[in-house]
Amino acid sequence: MSEDLITSDSITQRSALRASSPDAHDVLLTWLNQPEHELADAVRDLSPEQITRLLSGIGEVFRRQVTKFTGMQEIGSALGQTMHLDELLQLIMDKIVRLMDAERATLFLVDPETGELWSKVAQGDINTEIRLQPGEGLAGWVAQTGTSINVRDAYNDERFQRGVDLQTGFDTRNMLCQPVRNQEGEIIGVVQVLNRAEGSFSDQDESLLSAIASQTAVAIENSKLYLSVLEQNTKLERARMELQHKVRELDLLYDVERELSAAVDLEELVESITQKTLELISAQASALTLHEAEHNRMFVMVNRAGAKTCDGGDASNGRATATGEPQWEFSTRDIPHGYGIASKVIASKTTFRCDTGGCGEVADAASDEIGICVESVICVPLFDEDECIGALEVMNRVPSPNDSMAPFIDQPLGFSEDDRKVLTLIAGQIASTVAARRHRYKQEKVERLSAIGQMLTGVVHDLKNPIAVISGNAQLMVRADDREKRSEYAASINKQFEHLNQMTRELLSFARGEHEITMAEVDLEAFNAEVDELLLHELNDTGVTYETKLIRKNDAPKTAKFDAGKIKRAIMNLARNAAEAMPDGGHFEMRVERDENPAEIRFVCSDTGPGVPEDIQATLFDSFVTSGKQNGTGLGLAIVKKIVDDHHASITYQNQADGGAAFIIRIPQLASI
Repeated sequence: MSEDLITSDSITQRSALRASSPDAHDVLLTWLNQPEHELADAVRDLSPEQITRLLSGIGEVFRRQVTKFTGMQEIGSALGQTMHLDELLQLIMDKIVRLMDAERATLFLVDPETGELWSKVAQGDINTEIRLQPGEGLAGWVAQTGTSINVRDAYNDERFQRGVDLQTGFDTRNMLCQPVRNQEGEIIGVVQVLNRAEGSFSDQDESLLSAIASQTAVAIENSKLYLSVLEQNTKLERARMELQHKVRELDLLYDVERELSAAVDLEELVESITQKTLELISAQASALTLHEAEHNRMFVMVNRAGAKTCDGGDASNGRATATGEPQWEFSTRDIPHGYGIASKVIASKTTFRCDTGGCGEVADAASDEIGICVESVICVPLFDEDECIGALEVMNRVPSPNDSMAPFIDQPLGFSEDDRKVLTLIAGQIASTVAARRHRYKQEKVERLSAIGQMLTGVVHDLKNPIAVISGNAQLMVRADDREKRSEYAASINKQFEHLNQMTRELLSFARGEHEITMAEVDLEAFNAEVDELLLHELNDTGVTYETKLIRKNDAPKTAKFDAGKIKRAIMNLARNAAEAMPDGGHFEMRVERDENPAEIRFVCSDTGPGVPEDIQATLFDSFVTSGKQNGTGLGLAIVKKIVDDHHASITYQNQADGGAAFIIRIPQLASI
């Protein structure tokens, strides 16, 4: 070969071809790759003109190599600078055309579902997408076999698909195709270069295209990975936002449950709950309708900020502001049965929902009621077991304030299935509270009627004895001629009237819940004497004996602070209670105990009766609790307990081992007394 290259004609020919023929470069490179001693000998025999031409050819080879190296470097740099796949692939195709001195290049990608090839990037003037079936055309054959091809005359190759030229209007002369493989070796595309400017594509072009195909695969895989990361980040961000929304829903639902549990006034409760419902489900209005016997009771909460009437007017009642803050308005009204959306839901016991602008006449009533144009509605029933007791509705879905797209949306939206679930959950909580209130009210009403009946029964029994005594003494007075006898009968009648008056006062005081007491310093000896006198009248003719004691230990104080009148009443009730428990007679004792402990004073009332029955021990101090007494009202011990409580004192009892019961009242005292 060296002998051929050193001739003047050979060098001249190679130099003439260096700018147009890839083969010239191949021959020159082969010649330069000769052993060093042979190359030196060949050069030594060349003339200066031949050496100049030779050096010019060598320079052209280096320039082409530098151009290829620079192009590859630019592709590599672009791989690290952009994740925009279309932009990157277009750059690669442009570089291929320039480096290979071709007319155009096309990148086909394999559709993983169908196996078809489709033109991802078509460099040149081709704007039509090309699709090839597996194995169709030269590119399809490369994708199917995984083998690169260098076709010097396309129309003489039976694999060539002439229809593509007809489709694109392009005239293909020669072609170089390389498969594009991912890291797993799978073919994901084909790079196709068409029409070398002069001559055919060389082996070096094949090697260069193979390298570029590898970089193309890296670009595609990096883009897929990048897009996958973006997709995962988008999913994570969406999940984070959904989680935040769910947490916010849970917080608001917790607030709803807390307010439902703690609220006393129904109207205040509903006002708060309907507003929180609008915070949970971003909307313009919320209404709770409760079914009642004569009509339905509707509670309406409206945010009038930005609301419109059906004729396009401003529904904010002239209170529109530029701040975008809510303008809450709460109202209640009675509506006839069968009127409005809520009535339909109550009657059908099913959820009603209509989309934006599709509610038609069904929303007219709601629009009239709340003064805004209702365009979307969701309404769910409230159940107490199988009975529908009301409905909760929300109107005109609007973008959430936390939605980044909210400023760009000015039309009401439709309600979603998630909205229905949240509204149903709130409705269930409200229904439970309303039903519990109704049941409690009915039960309290029944209990009040029962208590009144029991009280009247007891009062009638209590009144019968004094009235009978009064009647008997009055008849005896009529027949008595002795003045002293009439005076005796009159005194007995007066005593019964006093008893009736005392009974009436105690009942009225207890019924009114009076609890005013007058704390005063009381002389214990005087108090004990007064109690002794009262017991004399209270227990006279009962067959019950009594005694009172004042027990002071050491230097215990002679006085104590309490309401003497109320404590006397309590002691009288305990004495009367004991006498009623001992119809065959017995003994009653009242002791006032004051010892060296100045912190309390004790009143101990004991009897020799049967003691406190086990079946009423747990409810002994409740109203209307009585046992074994024909004429008891069941209020005696309840009144005693109330007097003790008003003193911030305590009362306990115990059944004594030798029979009878003892009640101990402990009243706390100031240390200075």
